Amino acid sequence: MSEKRLLAFLAAILGLVAGVLILAAAAGQGALNVIGIVLGFGILYGSYLIYRGRASWFSWGRTRTGALINLVLGLVTLFVPGGVGGILSVLAIVSGFLGLLAA
Repeated sequence: MSEKRLLAFLAAILGLVAGVLILAAAAGQGALNVIGIVLGFGILYGSYLIYRGRASWFSWGRTRTGALINLVLGLVTLFVPGGVGGILSVLAIVSGFLGLLAA
């Protein structure tokens, strides 16, 4: 396995963990937090794009797009009031950064 594929795989796993935990945190607040659910699914989609981009041939754009999605949504969850914040946002940001390195 090449270094770039390993970085993409690690970025996808971190994004998957961050997305699932953000969804769990958004659903566990009594009432459903719609913004948290949308951001969680967005991070999961970005992780999917990172993984599929490096697993297939000639698709650098998918990896870059997925990495940017995770990076931006991680920053949004970090700075939006009432967002998830904390370590989950940092996981999404690290996933985006590793995805950019893998592109």
